[in-house]
Amino acid sequence: MKQRCSRSLAAVLCTALAAASLSVMPAQTAAAVNLLTAEFETADDGFSGRGGASAKWTSDQLPDKTAIAYQGKCALLVSGRTAAWHGATRTADALLKAGSTYEMSAAVYQQSGEPVEMKFSLQYTGADGKAVYDQIALETAPSDTWTLLSNPAYTVPAGAADIQIYLETTESLTDFYVDTVTINGAPSVIKKGDANGDLSVNLADAVSLLRWLCADLDEIEEGADYNGDGKVNAADLTLLKQYLLTPRTSSIDSAYWDSYQETATGNYKKALEASLLRLGNTARIRSKIEKAAAGENVTIGYLGGSITGGGFASSDPNRFVNLSAQYFSETFGTGSNVKFINAGEAGTSSVVGNMRVDDQILAKGCDIIFIEFAVNDQDGTRFQKSYESLVKKCLMQENEPAVVLITLCGKTGNSCQDWMAKVGANYDLPVISGKNAVMNSGLDWAADYASSDTLHPDDHGHKLIADCIAYYYRQALRSEHEDTEYSIPSTQVYGAEYATSQFITDIGSLENFSAGSWTKSGDHFSYSKNGNTPMTFTIEGKGLLLCFQSKDDASMGTAVVTVNGTSNKVSSNLRWTWGGRDGDVGYYQPESGRLNVSISMDSTNTNFTLYGIAVIR
Repeated sequence: MKQRCSRSLAAVLCTALAAASLSVMPAQTAAAVNLLTAEFETADDGFSGRGGASAKWTSDQLPDKTAIAYQGKCALLVSGRTAAWHGATRTADALLKAGSTYEMSAAVYQQSGEPVEMKFSLQYTGADGKAVYDQIALETAPSDTWTLLSNPAYTVPAGAADIQIYLETTESLTDFYVDTVTINGAPSVIKKGDANGDLSVNLADAVSLLRWLCADLDEIEEGADYNGDGKVNAADLTLLKQYLLTPRTSSIDSAYWDSYQETATGNYKKALEASLLRLGNTARIRSKIEKAAAGENVTIGYLGGSITGGGFASSDPNRFVNLSAQYFSETFGTGSNVKFINAGEAGTSSVVGNMRVDDQILAKGCDIIFIEFAVNDQDGTRFQKSYESLVKKCLMQENEPAVVLITLCGKTGNSCQDWMAKVGANYDLPVISGKNAVMNSGLDWAADYASSDTLHPDDHGHKLIADCIAYYYRQALRSEHEDTEYSIPSTQVYGAEYATSQFITDIGSLENFSAGSWTKSGDHFSYSKNGNTPMTFTIEGKGLLLCFQSKDDASMGTAVVTVNGTSNKVSSNLRWTWGGRDGDVGYYQPESGRLNVSISMDSTNTNFTLYGIAVIR
């Protein structure tokens, strides 16, 4: 199959070269592509209320049960307006470029009972630093029918920064609906060799280039100018042929990323730049990107708390996990060779993360591992040793995964970033700081990160985190940041004694196991309050960690863990916990040995639920 494909490719390219050997034509401008289609079927698609208005997607229906939607079954409802300029807005810095022309449209619907003048507008910051407002389209919208606000050739004013698009009225304060907002235009970054504008470079581009040179196409993407000399001719086709037919030992085009121009502007650009607290050694992440670009399967794992799990994202596709995995796949993958695993679990810290990473991330052979616990962890040895152990455990895997640390924060800035960054520095790892992005850039917490919570990001915040991850990838691929090898340092910051732990959920399978006064139910053992006969078993190792249910409640008890005659107490009545899984050290010794373990209760009137143990080898 591979040989047949190679011969076919060579034949097409040789034919193209022969036909185009004498052709010389000027390079064309970038072809227009769809940059945005916001249909509001499951989410707000990045739109939010402007002024005092609320903007939320809805599945409202007319009396005849017909959905109020221009297309599909849902739309964006704009309500609570107390001024005409109050409406629905979306940042467009990453979509629109100053001086460029775009085809733009938005459908609007109002039920006031009379015609209403509706307006599609643009806000930007001018050269003097002041806000400027410009009209994209204006129409009088009859009541109870959809009206399209469109402009087939709107040019963004030169020098515009901090660009936003928004929908408003000129006078009326009526509620209204918005649907199917579209922007078509030239992409801001053109890949060398992308002759057909699909943002990838393959055989289809060679065919498009041949048709252009043979005058069979009227337009060609400016990426067809492979050598950048301002003309499209046989020389470009020769270079494209070499690119497609020559086996590449490295799929990273550092020259492309060296000249990459960030499309974000203003405070959002500052946020991306501020987020890269540490770039770290790039050898592992570059090797995983090369692997994906070469067509090999790559798995990205995300381990963290409820924010990783989804936080206040309106739907799964709007989680930062999904968004950043999609960016990696579309930018570096070759189709369906990139997949991701979301191991976000609400209320868990790195103590539990170090235990559950075994089955949820490492057993899946993840090539890239993101670790996010800065808002769930606390200060102190229990967390610091567990976090460093988790980081080192991931780095020690045979497949040498790239490990990336994410540090987020609450509305007041509360975060474990300061001490976690020290772990990142010791192991020369990237630290992507959501805290710095939202706190040190001029962004507004409610408008740009979390409109309805003091901790969990909404769609805006999830997009920001994903964009920060994408920014990290782009910086890691610049030639000035290239590292060719990585070694795990022997130094430690807080201690990584638990890096060799192995999580065991089936406690009943352990050697010499006896349940005593503990009862198994599903995936856990609970103290039965029937006497206080210890649970006993034997393991080989340096010690063990307990994984248990914790809560700030007096009914939660304390387990007494006795190993070879030495006892230690582990409390499940802990502050800043909400009834989920937590963990603590039951016993530790510097040298491995045979450990005879018994677990009893300090008070027989309290509760204790044990989910498993981690044996420190």
